[in-house]
Amino acid sequence: MHSKRPKIGISLSETKEVANPRWPSRMRFDWLRRDYYEAILMAGGVPILLPNAEDISQVEPLFELLDGLMITGGGDMDPSHFGQIPHPKLGETTAARDNLELAVFHYMFEHRKPILGICRGHQVINVALGGTLHQDLSCLHHSTLKHVDADQSGLVFHKVEITPNSLLSKITGSESIETNSSHHQVVDVLGQGLTAVGFAPDGVLEAFEHSDYNFLVGVQWHPERITDREHSSKLFKYFVDKSKM
Repeated sequence: MHSKRPKIGISLSETKEVANPRWPSRMRFDWLRRDYYEAILMAGGVPILLPNAEDISQVEPLFELLDGLMITGGGDMDPSHFGQIPHPKLGETTAARDNLELAVFHYMFEHRKPILGICRGHQVINVALGGTLHQDLSCLHHSTLKHVDADQSGLVFHKVEITPNSLLSKITGSESIETNSSHHQVVDVLGQGLTAVGFAPDGVLEAFEHSDYNFLVGVQWHPERITDREHSSKLFKYFVDKSKM
């Protein structure tokens, strides 16, 4: 039976092969925290996981099936995508993931389908639209709050102030929310058409939306890990509902 639930493409992290005797960590593999697809299921969508294929043309038929796209968190983008050389604090990059996410983003953007970017995904959207990143928080010329959660404890939180009357403020029903934080890179120059709508108290850009689009939102935090908070569940529900249209 054909389901009317919207199909949401979800990008995957990629781990390189390493000299490790334990399986599967010694092998190259794609992976995803369950929180991402569970958030989509909870909101009424059907998750479609997008493999990091070396040959994008082999997975392009998947793009045509999608009603919405979620670009997830993970490692760093290669800075060549935004015209920079690697910073000493740049993390591991993987070309296949970069290429897959940029390709599926541009396909969905051209077809005007809803797109949600989370953490790295927020940064990928910005770069795809011609923006740039600070490759590490140390590149900022001022001190910042703690944004890095090196132990992935889920216990690093801070406030985000949301622009009044923005789409994000209307979705969350608030102009000030508490969010979790786990990143060391941040948006520098905004991509074309994007408007900054969320900032941490230290001035770090935490959210943007596209000024001329049905639904294109990027958030630097991880709403999929705190779906028990109303602002997170509302964001996923709105995204999935928009993908039905």
